[in-house]
Amino acid sequence: MICRTMVACAATTFLSLPGMVTGAHAENAFPDIPATITGTHAGNASSSFTNSVTAAVGRTPSGVRVTVTKTMIGKSRVASAKVLPADPAAPDDEYLIPANAKTTAGFVDLYEHFAARPGAWNDVATLTFTFSKPVRDPHLHVFGTGGSSGDAGDHDDYWPAIELTGGTPATPAFARVAGFPGYRTTATAIEPEWTYPTSSTTCGVVYACGTVKVSGIVSSFTVKLRAHDDRQGKGGPTPQLWAAFKLSLAEDDSDAPASYGAASHAITRSSLGRTVTADHTDAVSMTPRALPAGTDADDAVTVPRARIAPTGKAYTLAVPVRAGSPSRLNGWIDFDRNGRFDAVERATARVRASATTATLRWTVPQPLHTGVTWMRLRLATQGAVTASPTGWADSGEVEDHQIELARHCPCTN
Repeated sequence: MICRTMVACAATTFLSLPGMVTGAHAENAFPDIPATITGTHAGNASSSFTNSVTAAVGRTPSGVRVTVTKTMIGKSRVASAKVLPADPAAPDDEYLIPANAKTTAGFVDLYEHFAARPGAWNDVATLTFTFSKPVRDPHLHVFGTGGSSGDAGDHDDYWPAIELTGGTPATPAFARVAGFPGYRTTATAIEPEWTYPTSSTTCGVVYACGTVKVSGIVSSFTVKLRAHDDRQGKGGPTPQLWAAFKLSLAEDDSDAPASYGAASHAITRSSLGRTVTADHTDAVSMTPRALPAGTDADDAVTVPRARIAPTGKAYTLAVPVRAGSPSRLNGWIDFDRNGRFDAVERATARVRASATTATLRWTVPQPLHTGVTWMRLRLATQGAVTASPTGWADSGEVEDHQIELARHCPCTN
């Protein structure tokens, strides 16, 4: 039996979508998937997408928004625009990294009526992904993208190619992360190693499945969808190409003890110190999360145990930053050493674009509970997001540092 649609053969093992049917009529392929679905987990952030024939608009768990603008080539049209729902319970996928990337929301389109020249490549559409904040190294997860039309005797197989054609502030590069059996990934394209007519389809045979990194800090990137037509007999009735995508972003996480709560940031062009490293690269999450205490490679505070001024005096800390946009720096010191960051323990500073240093200033409380405690620093473009010591932020970085509270120190007040 020949499978004529993505859901028939290519997607059943990795999309887990409701209402899957087979057949040549794409309008019936995803009957139970609405055009708008929002997924939530643990009462925290959400991952959602809306989708139409002209654009898909989504939100990542960190709050970064993405708009996908669709531009048809020639007579191409979107015959079906659906949402891939967020599903925190979705099983891992062997073709993806993070393996649980399909827990977030995405979108799936069916393109029809594009020019179909047998034995040749045919242009279908361009998709421009635009982010509300510049993001570093977004991962594009490609689900069963490809198509087939017709029956066992007369059909066309449409092998896909995804070409990276542009971006801002500069055209990035693709880098394969996982998956894509039967396909090769170059800096500018995901394309089949070779194409041929086939009697059945799956990942690696017609359909492309895998994860690619869009390298660099990007505000947007553009891909072109193409289809290679391999025809048997008289071919199928209608050219068809499914295209399904999800996104995940690099994040930086807190690493103070669990009592302080978790904070997570999408990595953008602003950071604390000199560098920021991506954390939890093996899984995506709908909720903020932390690393084991003291394990992150933070560099904004270089003195292992900074000492604090006498009570009633001001303690100031010059924090090195890289501010790609106007931002807000918030810092907390657990002065009473009660294992949490309280509102009265916060200091804040505005950070101008291109700044390299920001200064925080606390009044040291009395009495001072001497000993080792924790400091948290959060930098983000939206100050309101990081006014709390915990939760998601759509930009910047979080750092946690152990410091020492001492009544007397050779420091400047």
